[in-house]
Amino acid sequence: MRACSCLGILLLTVVFASHGANAASLCAVRQEAKVLKVELDYQDELTVFPGALALFGGDVEGNVTRGPWTLGVPKDNEDAYGCSAISGFTDNVLIVKRGKCEFYDKAKVAQDAGAKAVFIVSDGEDFTTMTCNNNNPLDVVSVMLAASAEKTLMEAVNVPGVTAKIALAPNVPYKMDFVASGALVFFALATIILGGRWSLKDTKSNLSSKRDEESDGLNDGGRNERQEGIEINEYTAFWFVLMASVVLLILFYSMQHWIFVLMRGVFAFASFQGLQIIFLEGLISQRKPTSHDSKLVLPLIGTVHKMSIPAGVMAGIVVATWLIFRQASWAWLLQDIMGLAFLTNVLRLVHLPSLKVATILLSCAMAYDIFWVYVQPHLFGKKSVMVTVARGGEKGESLPMLFLFPRISGSAGDYSMLGYGDVILPGLLIVHNLLFDNRKRESEVKYFYFFWSIVAYVVGMCLTFTALYFEVGGQGGQPALTYLVPTVVGTTSYLAWRHNDLGEMWRGFDDEYVPLPSESSSVL
Repeated sequence: MRACSCLGILLLTVVFASHGANAASLCAVRQEAKVLKVELDYQDELTVFPGALALFGGDVEGNVTRGPWTLGVPKDNEDAYGCSAISGFTDNVLIVKRGKCEFYDKAKVAQDAGAKAVFIVSDGEDFTTMTCNNNNPLDVVSVMLAASAEKTLMEAVNVPGVTAKIALAPNVPYKMDFVASGALVFFALATIILGGRWSLKDTKSNLSSKRDEESDGLNDGGRNERQEGIEINEYTAFWFVLMASVVLLILFYSMQHWIFVLMRGVFAFASFQGLQIIFLEGLISQRKPTSHDSKLVLPLIGTVHKMSIPAGVMAGIVVATWLIFRQASWAWLLQDIMGLAFLTNVLRLVHLPSLKVATILLSCAMAYDIFWVYVQPHLFGKKSVMVTVARGGEKGESLPMLFLFPRISGSAGDYSMLGYGDVILPGLLIVHNLLFDNRKRESEVKYFYFFWSIVAYVVGMCLTFTALYFEVGGQGGQPALTYLVPTVVGTTSYLAWRHNDLGEMWRGFDDEYVPLPSESSSVL
């Protein structure tokens, strides 16, 4: 189990390193991608598709309409992705598929072939901002279209006389989607609460086992299984943020397909571990206690609970389904379930020993967020390192490090998102508060600091959504830790000071406690 938790820490570093906002690029002529409408005059009807204009290449301004233009595709024996030279192209618009090479390369191929525009059809319903790393400007208009437009476009190509026009879409103001925002907060709270309850259960179980062994004069003897965890100290907290920056830069400068495949594989394995534990706990809780042995020995694995086999099968089905259908419109739900299981397992196994360590970790994390979102793009490169990694660069790869929920008021592929780092880091302090609440209690469970830190987390999320609505900082996204760290750490510190617990909480407490009959059990 310690090896699995170490894997979780490694993946957590990548999770924290890769969440971010938006970017510019070296060859960009626009600071923000524009939303377009592509009008297709086909079968005596006007079909309109939404599109996204690249940051590079030809522009579409104001009331100007580009076209009408004829449509064409590469020949049968040529690259349908538009990554290699195309000969004999006589139409105005080249239609290619997303993938295989960078967006700029596709646009360059289309321009060299004599096209005035290139339509890049995505493999999903999302629109990735098309940036580039080349200093040479282009004149071709580069537009990304959703996968749902492909069928109509391919049919229209074979019909003589069909043309397309491109115009700037009306500017639609941002609307707060309370359903999607509320769902993200629900996923975050569910993760933290489950992780906290299991961490408390493990702590009490380990302590009880240790006392039984001491009373019997035994060391361990293998009689009682313990769920050992990993404890973060102040040095680990500091170096964690530095390592996250190093990992971020490594991912940025090695943006290769195999990197994303590897990280998806690691995420799938870590999620499998979390799901198996959740299913195992559920199956065990449904079984009636029996006297016969519930353990069995498996080759290469060792002794496991009998219910681990069906739990593993169920977890494997969920993970395999996501890996196979992760591009489907409903795959976001599986990703959220897997992410919840993975983060719950990390919260269960990784512990903060004191408020001092929590303050160092979360303060450094907040500074990391602010630097890579607000400061770094203005200091060097003009290109946001964090968002480039989060969006997978020009090839549209992505790291599954987000909770997703479809925006009710948005179009297909439009999601509200919450990075795992914005859940797990404040969650570590909230779980610490639950353990502190019960540091001197063995019977009933108390929730004083836990409850108010949950309230503080919700307030921080509301501040994040408010900042997003008012576009604070001019970003398309917000560094949530900027709001979550002051609310959660500040609330915890104030309440601890108010109740004369600040010294003990700051230094850390000993697990080997005894009940204090005089301790107050008040909620406030």
